Amino acid sequence: MATDVKQNLSLGKLRRAVDGNNSYTAAASMSQMSGSSSTSPAPVKMSDFSISAVNEGLSGFEYLFEQTAENYEMEFSNEGGLFNKRIANRTENLSWSFDGNLDVTIGSADYIAQVTAGSITNTDGAIAGTFNQSGSIKAKFAEDGQSDGFNDHATRYNTSVSKSIEIVDTYGGVPSCLLFGSQVSKSDGSVVNVEDLNIGDEILSLSLQGSTDESEGDWESDTFNRTGSFTEHSASVKRVMYEFANSYYDINNGQEKITGEHHMLYRKAGNENWVWKTAPTFDVGDYLMDKNGNEVLIDSIVPNVNIDGYEVVQLDVEPNDFYIGQKFLVHNKGSNDEPTYPSTKFTTAPGDFTMAGSLGDTVITDFVATIQLANGSGNTAITNAQTSAGNVTLTIALSTSGDPGTGGSDNSGTGFISFPKNDLSFTSGTLRYRIKAVAAASGDGTGTATISFTNNGVTNSDMDITLNFT
Repeated sequence: MATDVKQNLSLGKLRRAVDGNNSYTAAASMSQMSGSSSTSPAPVKMSDFSISAVNEGLSGFEYLFEQTAENYEMEFSNEGGLFNKRIANRTENLSWSFDGNLDVTIGSADYIAQVTAGSITNTDGAIAGTFNQSGSIKAKFAEDGQSDGFNDHATRYNTSVSKSIEIVDTYGGVPSCLLFGSQVSKSDGSVVNVEDLNIGDEILSLSLQGSTDESEGDWESDTFNRTGSFTEHSASVKRVMYEFANSYYDINNGQEKITGEHHMLYRKAGNENWVWKTAPTFDVGDYLMDKNGNEVLIDSIVPNVNIDGYEVVQLDVEPNDFYIGQKFLVHNKGSNDEPTYPSTKFTTAPGDFTMAGSLGDTVITDFVATIQLANGSGNTAITNAQTSAGNVTLTIALSTSGDPGTGGSDNSGTGFISFPKNDLSFTSGTLRYRIKAVAAASGDGTGTATISFTNNGVTNSDMDITLNFT
């Protein structure tokens, strides 16, 4: 029962909670409050709308990957049968906020809120995880924002409850991945590269007594005592996804090559419990678990970064949410829900080429370059990162209609304009462009330039130009 003995529940306050009507003297009926037909009202009690408490904390995933969305939920104790339907689902009865250095947006939310993380920008060659953000998602239940609501008897009524979260920098790619070439053991004893796995394949796993299913709870807080039983098991591959990542961690000189967002079973030296942690938080001298349930000393952790990206594979396995990677026990993608990955994508960018001549020359590319964009939004930015060749000036002519030509203005082209161009109205289709190099009569005319295109937090930097004016 959601109500206490002699507890006074007001019909006027109930009406305010249900429809926002602040008049305590306005006519109201229980059938009206329940939403049932006035001509054939269903039996209803005041306790059907009552709760005994707002639960401590919010449910939801601790780690929110950049440019993805997760749901966070306020939970209640002893809620009546109509509470969620008539009270908790009204956005006016709950308020959501956040603190810390989080870059998030919270959609219009009732007792469930969708929280979307922004993009994290890396600088100075930093690896994924360097600029992770931390803070708390907060929610308060107060009917129509009033301190004296229908459920003001409930514990933690009109009181903020929270969930500490971390926004994980993934370079805009799919998190939780193994590098191409990582060898995974199948249950039949064969060994295959992770990229050659198929849906339905059975791969090695371990039994972890008391583990929490990732779809049902806070698995990242699971702990397993080192004296427990860790026996060989199998897991079935349900999804295989291919992506690129700009960094990974090499553990123990190739025993595992894994992105920094991928959870592994880890034990801190001197601690009796195994926990789920990611490679950026590991220390040399601590331990990971192999396929036999043995602990293996971490003797090296080497981060690797490549702006052009590494091919990676993400697995989703069931019924266990973990499996043996190349050497160690690793977790699935690590989310309560399937994240909403950004779909913005550049394709068919030109490769590298050379622009050459004598000092004092002006050279325009003798071909029209193209790049394609899908599912963009807002404007596209085009930038030039130039190394040396300080006496060579590069400009670019752009057109979404056709070849801008050597004059730069054909097919509604922009003409040759300076870098950066941050406000190009281009969200999808094919962009065509030519590059002009103007070399001064003397000085430094040799070096390189990288042309980058960015939209919706996604960047393509595939085009490198060698400059050779002497």
